[in-house]
Parts: sequence; C-alpha cells; structure tokens
Amino acid sequence: MAFGPNQQAELRRLLARFRAAHATASVPTGAGKALEAWVTMRMGRAAQDKGWSVQLRRGDGLPLPPGATFAFRTQPGMIKAASPQAVGYLGLQPPDPAAEAFELHAGVQWRGRSGARHECDVSLLPATVGSAIRATATGGYPRGLPLVALECKDKSGDATPDEMRQTLARLFDLACIQQSADGGPHRIFTETMSVGWGWRSTRYRPFFANGQFGIVRARGFGLGASQLGAHYEIRRYSNIYERPRQFAMRALLNRFSELLDTLV
Repeated sequence: MAFGPNQQAELRRLLARFRAAHATASVPTGAGKALEAWVTMRMGRAAQDKGWSVQLRRGDGLPLPPGATFAFRTQPGMIKAASPQAVGYLGLQPPDPAAEAFELHAGVQWRGRSGARHECDVSLLPATVGSAIRATATGGYPRGLPLVALECKDKSGDATPDEMRQTLARLFDLACIQQSADGGPHRIFTETMSVGWGWRSTRYRPFFANGQFGIVRARGFGLGASQLGAHYEIRRYSNIYERPRQFAMRALLNRFSELLDTLV
C-alpha cells in the first residue's frame, strides 16, 4: 500500500487547519515526499494538541500568510539563507512563550563528523540554530544529532538489515559524543560552531534513546532489521497507512509528544 487518496485528503485538511492553501496542487506529487509531508504535518498537529503554538513558516522565518502555498521540499538540501521563496518549515513554540522554540523540517541534510551530508526526511532542531543558519549569506547545514530524525520509506516489501544499517550509520556520523573533538560541547550547532544547543552524551545508545529516531514504512521490517533497530533505539513504524486503528502513526505521535514534554 502506498500514499493514497485517504492520506492526500488528510494532508489537505491539515494544510487547511494551518490556514495554508490546500488544493490538490498544494500536495507534493512524489509518493516519498508526500509521505514526508504527511508525517510532518501530523506531528505538527500533535504538538498543537499538547498546547504548543505551531505555525507554518516561510523560508525567511516569517509566518506563512493565510491562504498562501506552503513550499514543501522537492529534493534534499540545506537550510537556505532567509528568503520568502525558500522551503518552509513548522515553527513550534512551547506553551511558555519565553521557553525555547523549535523547528520541524522535512528533507533537510545535516553535516556529519566525517563532513558527509545526510538527509533526514523529518528532523527537529532548536530555532536558535535554524535562525543562525538563515541569517548567513549562503545558508548551511545543521550539525550534530537532531532531536528527531525519521526516515520515510514508501516502499513495498519488508525492510532488510541493510536499510537499518544505513540509518544507523547516518546516526553514528551525526552523533558527536564526548570522546570526539569535533563540534565543541553542543549536541546541535551551526557549521561555524557560532551557535550551539544542548549537550552531547558520552555514549551512543543513551544518546539515541533520548531522542526520536526511526524508520517510517509503508510495509514492515524483517527480523534482522528489527533486531538491529531495537538494540540501537531506532524505532520501527511499520504499515504506517494502516486504517482504521493506525497503530504505527499513534506510536510515532505518542513518542513525539513524550519528547516535547522533555523540552519544556
């Protein structure tokens, strides 16, 4: 089962809820990108249900005007310098307006310790880092381990161990633990290290456990992929389109809600 009419209709309703343009043309056409957009918007709705203020924002950081088209990402890339035409994101503000704000992005590439870039289909970062990147002349790539990093796979068949290994390798390259001299003391930071947020862990598995890392799939996971994911705290959200109970989506949103509770 792939991204279909039910998910498209729900995505359009979510866009309408956020006061954005919500005609059929507003929905990404590629199945993989549509899944990313659907998951991102569902997470934004979950944050609203927790009492957070959630706004669709343009690529310059300003709120999307009512009725305007939200710019979804069509291919992986950096956070660009501030521009109304740049790809948008969701701005998340906790109930306390003085508390730390965050940004939920789709398709952003993060820079690993090796210097390689890694796409995170859905990722969460502090607004201080996102704003600092947009304030530069060229934009850039966030570095460090995201608070949320989800891979979205709109594919038939069960995930193989190699698919889980790829996700694990990406997280290992992004996670700056204490033994590494790369990146200073912060968990997430700009490429120039001028702005940082949070603190690194000294071990990988606890580092992975205190965030939300996982693979979202149209189908399931083979035994080897499940074993590897369970050991390294990489969550498996299988049969994401399942109706009417939507067990996987409920698990994804519940974990996201738990994570938000730790950020206030």
